[in-house]
Amino acid sequence: MMTLALLLTAIVMSAQVTSVKIAPKYQKGDNMLYRSVGTMTVGGEIVNLTSLNRYYIAEANKDGYVIETVLEKMDNDAKDLTGKILQLTQGGLKGVKTVFTADADGKITGIKNFDEVREQATKMVEELMKALVEEMPEAAGVLPTDMLKNQITSRITEEAVVAQVANSPGPFSLNGKTISTGTMDESKDDNGRKVKNMYFLSAPDGSKVKSTTTLNMSKEDMKKMVVEQVKAMMPDQAEMVEQNIDQLLESGMMKMESTVTADYEFLPNGWLKSLRVVQKQENMGQSTEMNMKTELVEE
Repeated sequence: MMTLALLLTAIVMSAQVTSVKIAPKYQKGDNMLYRSVGTMTVGGEIVNLTSLNRYYIAEANKDGYVIETVLEKMDNDAKDLTGKILQLTQGGLKGVKTVFTADADGKITGIKNFDEVREQATKMVEELMKALVEEMPEAAGVLPTDMLKNQITSRITEEAVVAQVANSPGPFSLNGKTISTGTMDESKDDNGRKVKNMYFLSAPDGSKVKSTTTLNMSKEDMKKMVVEQVKAMMPDQAEMVEQNIDQLLESGMMKMESTVTADYEFLPNGWLKSLRVVQKQENMGQSTEMNMKTELVEE
């Protein structure tokens, strides 16, 4: 009888699981400004970060939306090469308007002005290579800047940018998803690594959602990714790495770990109200941690 009672209880509880579809109702003319403030720790150094991002609904109809976004501000207080790299990679598109298309659920589907965005991103990569050479003149003849530039710019595709917006915590990353506590899906992070996402309803109406993201890479996935990266960036070393990849992985030199926790809070119309993101990574011996809070600015 006790077993039957437990079974019936489990059935009743499963039937009561709340499921919510994240489908905001944006209006033409919506103009939202978000301030992000936080820290990033790299190699023991703590860097303070601040940014302002604006989102404007240029078109809204039954089929979807046209959303204009602009990075208005990006600042950090790092004084060395880290600061320059952050300013160039994260602030390189400062002032550049990106015009996204989205479906009726607000899920990003494309970029209307991608050619313009790619041109600005390519300039950012060129400035980054220039900064690396200026900061490390002794490596100027060794650092494969042209190869690095080509490798990075080849990844700047419309599909990749749309995927980054969908997979990185932000105002649109949950749009179109149907979520209940324990819902899971898989995607890829900014570096093309397979990850597993799990979602939790912190409020039954979906106004608060928590997500956790962890690496979901098998040993074979790791080997394939490392070899492909070496072939693209250091082709003369590819054969040696491929022959010794098992030993490299077992030594811990290629160790990769990543955990991202995001807490979302939404307004009744579906716009993001606030977002807290904590990210911890270990990548080939380099540890980084980021803690950011994004909030809607009342203008």
